[in-house]
Amino acid sequence: MPPKLPQEAPDEDTEQEVNVALCDNLVEAAQDFIQNVPPSQSPLWTCMIKMIQMARRASTASFKEADLQRVFSEMAIGGTFI
Repeated sequence: MPPKLPQEAPDEDTEQEVNVALCDNLVEAAQDFIQNVPPSQSPLWTCMIKMIQMARRASTASFKEADLQRVFSEMAIGGTFI
């Protein structure tokens, strides 16, 4: 018999915990992986790791729409916000 799917969405705290755990696992895996990539690819993976770490930080903070608009308006094309 197939597993029973959840009948309702997880609450906000549970969803945040899951997002943080996923980001933590992604960062850990990327840091392990970067040790095996050619040196020419290392800068790309360093950027990827930083992006995931920023996503993790974002998943632990509550943003207001105005804050997000300000951050996006200050970013250059291809840029990041730290």
